[in-house]
Amino acid sequence: MNKKNKVKTDKQLKIIDRATDMAIRQVEKERRGKERDFIIEWFRYIEIASKELSKHLN
Repeated sequence: MNKKNKVKTDKQLKIIDRATDMAIRQVEKERRGKERDFIIEWFRYIEIASKELSKHLN
């Protein structure tokens, strides 16, 4: 892997990391005081992460 590709890969990983961290925090915030429902939390996580990642595709 050359340096240019490594920089591009690193940037993409940072974007993914930021989006997934944000989604986790939001799901945990929405869950406070409620009974856990892993399936609903999973789909909400995917919804938030994909919305955040789609901002970088356009």
